[in-house]
Parts: sequence; C-alpha cells; structure tokens
Amino acid sequence: MKRFLAFFLSALFLTTAAVQAQLPEIAGRIRTMAHRGDYHNAPDNTIPSLKMAIATGVDSCEFDVRRTKDGVLVLSHDATFAHASKGACTRAVSDMTFEETQTVDVGAYKGEAWKGTKCPTLEETLLLFKGSGCIPVIEIKQPGTEEDIAAMLKKHDMVKECAIVSFDHESIRKMWTLCPGIYAYRNGGDRKGMSDEEYVQWFIDSQKDCPYKVANPHVGNMNPNTVKLLKKAGFTVSTWIVDAPEKLNEFLDAGIDTMTTNRPAVFVEVMKEREKAGKK
Repeated sequence: MKRFLAFFLSALFLTTAAVQAQLPEIAGRIRTMAHRGDYHNAPDNTIPSLKMAIATGVDSCEFDVRRTKDGVLVLSHDATFAHASKGACTRAVSDMTFEETQTVDVGAYKGEAWKGTKCPTLEETLLLFKGSGCIPVIEIKQPGTEEDIAAMLKKHDMVKECAIVSFDHESIRKMWTLCPGIYAYRNGGDRKGMSDEEYVQWFIDSQKDCPYKVANPHVGNMNPNTVKLLKKAGFTVSTWIVDAPEKLNEFLDAGIDTMTTNRPAVFVEVMKEREKAGKK
C-alpha cells in the first residue's frame, strides 16, 4: 500500500509543471472570487451587486448569463425570474423579449431598498468590469449561447480579460474553439463516496482532453487533503461556496488557488490578514 501511494504521489508531482504551463496568465490573477456579485448584501446578478463586489477589491466576480427570446444576453441564474421576483414572474427568460425582462423587478426578494432593480445585459456588465481591475467570470447557463457570448467578448476585446465556466462540458469545448486561449473550465465533480485518491484520479481521467486542468467542485466535495493531492496532480484548484473565515483559511493553508464566496468583503479581509501574517 505504501509503495502504491508513493508511486501515485510521484506520478502526480511529475505532471505539475507541464500542466500548469498551459494556463493563461489570467488564471494566476484570480484568487478571490465573488459569487453573483456581493450576493450577501445585494440582489444577485444585478449592477448594484456587481458594483459592490468590485468595490471590495475582490480579484474576480462570477455571474450567470442567459439569452432572451429576441437574442439579448442578460444576467440570470435561474431559468425564470420566479425567485428574484418573489413569484411575480415565472416565465422562462428564453421565452421573454428583452423589453419584457425589463418589466421584472429582480431586487424584490432582497427588500424595499432594492425595489425596481432590473436585470442587466451582458454588454453593460462587461463595460462595468472593463478597466476595473476585477476579472469577470461568466457562467454559461444556457447551452447554445456560446457564439453570442464569444462575439460580445471579441467586440469589447475581453477574450483574454475574462474567464468562462459552465457545468456543460460541450459549452466549454465550444468556447475553446471560438476563442482560442480563453480561460474556460468546467464546474462540478461529484465525489460519490470516492476516497481522496480516487477522486483525484477521477479528475485526471475526466479531463484528459482538456487544455486546462482545473478542478472546481462544490465545497461539500472538498477537504484540505483533496486540495493538496489535486495540486500535486497539476490542477488549478478552486471551490464554491465558502463564506466563513475559518473555512477560507483552512483551504488557503492547504494551498487552494481560488475560492468563490457570497461575502467578498470578508474574503478580501481574510487575505489582508494573511498577508500581514506572512501567509499566502
């Protein structure tokens, strides 16, 4: 057993340099990531939420993109606005025109302070991030929108200044083809009772044809040892969603590259305290 483990770890270590050399430069700039903006304090996937996240000094900010019936790319996590509108609109975003989406109050669920908030377009969102120092991370929620997203990124010269994520591997493949060199990677990776070593091997096997080796599962599938083994295997390692300072520190101590949080201000403060203490 000891001989097998030594061989396993040695094989993982040998792959590291070759794999990491393939990563775009932007990957090294993403450490702290906000989830749908400042989700804790403002309605998610809205301009106010995104502005608040940028203001915290977070490295990057993830948001979700869908397409309206008349072809406009807008921000929405769910297929409908049912949650955001507190049940006032249950129609699918893809069945609504852009004009119709603008009649929906997507700040209602966060209270009176956000009354009248509308869902933004991808274009105005990209312009918000351009030059801000905060990297936009676009999650593709609707397969088939890849060409439109790629066209928008090219229009604003942001192919190399953003990241793309999706649970749909084919969406990621398309983005690699449409925008060569873009930092696009897949979300997910259900542990399903696997040991740490088996889980790492699953990532290795499932990403043999991927140009970028990125492991980005939900935090429920992760522990510090998994992080260390994935790092030795040459993966850039991230997870979501982590809000508690003690948990943020636990994974940072294990060497994780990126975490996504609903509380970007808390994460930024944790990073400042670590810097003061001489920790990475």
